[in-house]
Amino acid sequence: MTKKRQILVGVQSGREAAEDAIQAWERAEQGLPPEEPIDRLFFAEMATLFKYLSPRRVELLQKLREIGPVNIRQLAMTLERDYKNVYTDVSDLVHVGLIEETRDRRFVVPWDEIAAKLPLLAQAK
Repeated sequence: MTKKRQILVGVQSGREAAEDAIQAWERAEQGLPPEEPIDRLFFAEMATLFKYLSPRRVELLQKLREIGPVNIRQLAMTLERDYKNVYTDVSDLVHVGLIEETRDRRFVVPWDEIAAKLPLLAQAK
């Protein structure tokens, strides 16, 4: 059975990120495996997270994961959305690492699942 690729997305302050990095270093020094999921993407504030993971972009991620590697024009046609808007969404999602570009200029979602960490008392500043 193939292990699902998962990325943890959430809100975290710079201090919390530094603490996580120290804990990861200490685990490595002790010979312990990294915590799961290994891949993580944190934003400094909730508004930024929701900008990148708006409902339309989540729909785009789901559809792209479903259909596999395609170019932006094919993705826009499949989603029945304007090319320019899909281009912007894909570019932004590539920038933060939620979409990857192949050598032949196609785009793919490498994740099977996006897990969210949304602190209700966000201390992120």
